[in-house]
Amino acid sequence: MTGIKITVLFSTYNGARTLPRMLDALCACTLPPGHWKIVAVDNNSTDDTAKILDSYKDRLPLEVYFEPKQGKENALALGFRHLEGELVVLTDDDVIPDPDWLDQFIRLSEEQPEFSIFGGLILPEWERPPRFPWLLKDNRAAILYALNESLEEGPTLAGYIFGPNSAFRRAVIKSGYVVHDNLGPNASVKQYPMGQDTAFAMRLESAGAKAYHSRGPKVRHIVKSAYVEEDWAIARAERYGMGMVVLRPTLFDRKRKIAGLPASTALLWLALEPICLLFRRLPPGETRFRLLWKQSLRRGILHQFLKQRGARGRTSGQRIHAGG
Repeated sequence: MTGIKITVLFSTYNGARTLPRMLDALCACTLPPGHWKIVAVDNNSTDDTAKILDSYKDRLPLEVYFEPKQGKENALALGFRHLEGELVVLTDDDVIPDPDWLDQFIRLSEEQPEFSIFGGLILPEWERPPRFPWLLKDNRAAILYALNESLEEGPTLAGYIFGPNSAFRRAVIKSGYVVHDNLGPNASVKQYPMGQDTAFAMRLESAGAKAYHSRGPKVRHIVKSAYVEEDWAIARAERYGMGMVVLRPTLFDRKRKIAGLPASTALLWLALEPICLLFRRLPPGETRFRLLWKQSLRRGILHQFLKQRGARGRTSGQRIHAGG
C-alpha cells in the first residue's frame, strides 16, 4: 500500500533555464520521503530539459514522462495518468517553492475539509525588476505574472486560483485533466488563448467544488528579463483577450454582433488602430501603454472570435461533405 499523500505535477517545454532552481528548492522539501512524489512531463523540449530532469532522479521522488504532441494540455493529460495520493499540486517549471510548501497544502486540506480547490501565495522572483511601474497597475501583475499577494485569505472563486501554485483533491478531479481544446501554452502556436489552469479550476467549481486561497503554501515565480518588456506585456494582453472569449463567453452573449464579432469591440478597434500606430512611435509612457494594452486586448477578443468562427465553418463544411 502506497504512503504517498500528494503528487506534484508540472509540464515543461525548454525549461532548462529555470528547472535547476525549482528542483533545488524541492530538494529542501520538509515532507518526509515516501509521502510525496513529482510527475514531470517533458513536452517535446529541444534544450537540456531531459538531461536536467534525469540528473535529479537520485535526489527527488521524480518520475519523468515524455509527451511528443505539443501543448501543455496534452502534457498534463499524460501526467494525470500517474497521480497518487489524496492531493495533486499543479505548478509550473519556473517556481521556487518554500521548504514547507507541501506540508502547508496538506495542512490546509485538513483544516478546510469543505473545500477541494486550493490556491497559495505567489510572489515575484525578478530576473530584472520592471523599469515601468505601470506594468503592475490595475491588476496587471496577476494577468502578466500570476502574482496574487493582494488576494485575501479565505474562500474565493476558482477564477482566482493561479496555475503556478494550486492544489486539488483527487476525489473531485474524476475524469482527469479536461479543459478546452487549444487553450494554454503551446510552442507550435504564436498566440494562444491563456487561462488553461483557470479553466480547469472553474470546471471543477461548476461541478460543485469550492475554492480556498491561503498565504501558507508559498512559491516565488521566476519572471524572466524578457517578460518585463512592454512589447511582451502588450502581446500578453492579446492572449488574455483571447482567453476571455473562451473562459467567460457569457460576457459576449448579449452584445450586438457584426459578422459574428462583438460590434462595440470591433468598432473601437477599427477607430483606435490608426491612433495606436502613431502612439507606438512614441517613447514609453503610462498613457501610451494603457492605450496599446486595451487595443491588444480587443485584438485578442476579435482574434478568438474569428478563430472560433473558422472552426465552426470547417465543422459545418465537414458535415455537409459527409452528408453529401
